[in-house]
Amino acid sequence: MKKKILAVVVALAAFVGLFASQPVQKQSIQAAKTTKTAKKTTKKAKAKQISVTYTLKDTTKAKNKQTLAKKTFKVKKGTTVFTVLKKAWKVNYTKSSYGVFITKIKGLGNEKKKLYWTYTVDGKFAKVAADKQKLTKNKSKVVFTLKQ
Repeated sequence: MKKKILAVVVALAAFVGLFASQPVQKQSIQAAKTTKTAKKTTKKAKAKQISVTYTLKDTTKAKNKQTLAKKTFKVKKGTTVFTVLKKAWKVNYTKSSYGVFITKIKGLGNEKKKLYWTYTVDGKFAKVAADKQKLTKNKSKVVFTLKQ
């Protein structure tokens, strides 16, 4: 009788132990999947980051373009030229239906003297306002030039 009870208890313990270990295995598999997903998400986030260099130049005082400032940023792909510019320096601007018109950067610019800012992205003059121009290429070079 004791042997039967002992056999039933051992069988019951083995049965419970077998099913108790199942969720642990599922959790381990789920944790591994979560880790892989997190790594993929991190890689995607890094892939969406691009490096952009901004340069400010002044052509009003010297015959040659005088570089006033230069900064490099890591930004999310698709960020506008204007968004990064505002992070870099103090910017004065007016808004219109076409977008922003930049009047001063770092306190430089003067509408009365007809000094104004233009910009290029990778050597090409912009066809839209800075708040409409998106940055999509890694290692882009944005140059703002003060002109008369």
